[in-house]
Amino acid sequence: MFEYVNVVSKMFDSEAEGYEFYNKYALEKGFSVRKSYVEWDGSNKYIILRKIVCSRQGFAKIST
Repeated sequence: MFEYVNVVSKMFDSEAEGYEFYNKYALEKGFSVRKSYVEWDGSNKYIILRKIVCSRQGFAKIST
């Protein structure tokens, strides 16, 4: 349980730093990740929340 809490509660200075961490972690565990839900601040300048999920979770949103 300690590993889970330690991994999912991390905060990062940038989206790229977080994605790199979780991608490396996932590869060590035998799976991969992808970027999912994003939430912006009121001015739409800064990401305040980004979900990084297992690459097989749900469906990837396809941009048109």
